[in-house]
Amino acid sequence: MIRRLLAAVLLTLAVAGAPAVARAADDVTTTTLPVDVGNRSVIPAPNSGRAPTDPGDPGGWGQLVLFGVLFVGSAIVFGRVLWAGHQRSRANRIP
Repeated sequence: MIRRLLAAVLLTLAVAGAPAVARAADDVTTTTLPVDVGNRSVIPAPNSGRAPTDPGDPGGWGQLVLFGVLFVGSAIVFGRVLWAGHQRSRANRIP
């Protein structure tokens, strides 16, 4: 009963808010680049940037630590799934 009521309220709010969202989407401004950008490219050349100074800069220690945490976390999850599959196949093995 509560789930149906919650679903009905959410659906009503979504339908009621749709015109406002559509109006806001029409007001989006776009930016155009100048036609003549000289010899600059959208894609920077290798080693043409600057060294990271803040932890959040591309290649900074904060991003490297985050990458390491995500890598180790993914490895743990992957290893746990493999181990659970191995245990399940050992349990289902007929002697």
